[in-house]
Amino acid sequence: MVRFASALMLCLLVVGCAATDRPADTGRSAILPPEILSSMRPGEEEFSPDQIYLADLPEEKRYDKIMLDPILYFAPLEQMRTVSSGDRQILLNNFYIILNRELSKDYAVVRSPQAGAARVQFAIRPVTRDALALDTVSMVAPGSEPGEVVRDLLASPIIVRNEFVVEAEWTDSLTGAVLGATVDRNFGRQTIEPADIKSWADVNQILQDYAALTRFRLCRFREAEDCTPPSDSLR
Repeated sequence: MVRFASALMLCLLVVGCAATDRPADTGRSAILPPEILSSMRPGEEEFSPDQIYLADLPEEKRYDKIMLDPILYFAPLEQMRTVSSGDRQILLNNFYIILNRELSKDYAVVRSPQAGAARVQFAIRPVTRDALALDTVSMVAPGSEPGEVVRDLLASPIIVRNEFVVEAEWTDSLTGAVLGATVDRNFGRQTIEPADIKSWADVNQILQDYAALTRFRLCRFREAEDCTPPSDSLR
């Protein structure tokens, strides 16, 4: 099983998704504490997140497991929902299943806090300055094998009507100490074209590309030689 040091665990995230020309998101954060948000800096490499924070932790602290929390969707308090509750639920469930599958290719994905486990919380939110509230939570049962993603429904408007941000906070699963955080606009892409989103299969491809990007960042951190490059859509 691959291992990584906590102090440098998220340095790989500096080589993540293309952030060269995308504007930094200056809206509210859904999950990141103010002290973390204020310490974030722009990603500078070709595959960097838009914003990144890395904690200064002892190099000898090591992790070989990942605990994936249910994915959260936040929405502005004062705006009408333009997407059905069913579509919001499908989006989060599919995202959780895809992330779980991708991360488990290299790490033991665990369901409870334990030694050697880094905990990650992903959240999706729109680009906005309005106050946000928790709206939907993924509902893949902990401890069970994730099922199949939904593919055969018409495309949800959740991605094509607005710009969305993916936030991630990495912590020690036992102590809660923050290891790092990232903010990615448009699921790591420069843009998402409405004409390209014709079915849930297209939505799922966006989610798959982002999950593969997360795995790639971890692989680059380990200095492995067999890292699968991100999709060209993320360049």
